[in-house]
Amino acid sequence: MIINFITAKLSPIARKLFIVHATCWILFITYELTFVYYHVGALERPYIYIAFYSINLALFYLHIRLLNFAFTEPKSSYIVGFLLFVVIVVLYLVIKGIADNFLGNPQPARYDSHIFIRAFLPRNLARAFYFILMATFYWAAKHIAHFRRQALEAEKRQLIIEKEKAELETQLTKSRNAYLQQQINPHMLFNALNFVYNSTQKYSDDAANCIWLLSEIMRFSLEEAGPDGKIKLDREVEQIENLIAINRYRFKEPLYLKLEMKGDFSRYKIIPLILLTLTENLFKHGNLTEITSPAELKLTTNETGQLTFYSRNLKKSKNARPRQRKALGLQNIRLRMDSFYKGNYKLEINEPGEFYELTLTLKL
Repeated sequence: MIINFITAKLSPIARKLFIVHATCWILFITYELTFVYYHVGALERPYIYIAFYSINLALFYLHIRLLNFAFTEPKSSYIVGFLLFVVIVVLYLVIKGIADNFLGNPQPARYDSHIFIRAFLPRNLARAFYFILMATFYWAAKHIAHFRRQALEAEKRQLIIEKEKAELETQLTKSRNAYLQQQINPHMLFNALNFVYNSTQKYSDDAANCIWLLSEIMRFSLEEAGPDGKIKLDREVEQIENLIAINRYRFKEPLYLKLEMKGDFSRYKIIPLILLTLTENLFKHGNLTEITSPAELKLTTNETGQLTFYSRNLKKSKNARPRQRKALGLQNIRLRMDSFYKGNYKLEINEPGEFYELTLTLKL
């Protein structure tokens, strides 16, 4: 009942800890009093033991708090900790001496006060260091277990890091192999395309020119970007023009596209294939065969380095319903733009009626 009353407002963990400590102290005090009774044959009045054990337990927990201050808290000082230790021991001896004077056997003090002090001081010092030693062992055992858990957790984290590092190294090796393979395969492909171009040129200049344009776009898509991951903007603009030319060859019907490009594209750099992918979407999803509703493509840069890409096209009949905006190509573009131009770009898509509009503004 008493323990339940005391622990009513404690958290479950604190309540459990209190019960464990209280049980241990009850067993410890019972052991000591049994030992005293066995050798002396009698015990003092209960309030005397309550007073003395309260002082001893206060020393025990004060010393634990002092060890925490000196060794675990940041910006702690060993010198300050030692001085506090001396103060706590002296204070304990003073309080214990007062308790001995009032609760002990004061007859010797009637004749000489020093006799009484000398009689109890060695015992009090021994008792103080006995409880200090117990507190130190308790603190050490608790923190050794804590440090062991920390060491195990650190070892576990290290193993996880090493595992992730090994996985990254494996992925890097695979990427390097794929990159080397990619370098070999395009070389063979371009040789084949060059042969097809030369062979086709004898029979059709248009077909040969289309092959040449295609090889240029493929060569550009495999070019390695600079250390910053970017390429010259004018190189991407060249491929946009090549892509438009290829699509003019592809279709039998004439394509109606208003193309407008303004600005000094050679001054700036951009991550590759962003504008080319947006242009490819214009041909993939748009209807460019209606003379009354021509598609539009505008690409401009200004003196402050702001690029604007705008496209507008009539939807194909099968795409009359709104297009899914989370298409893989656009989703990939958004991810790449977030990586390189976070907060410096804006990609807007509108679908007014039968038309599809896309506007990209970017700070280069």
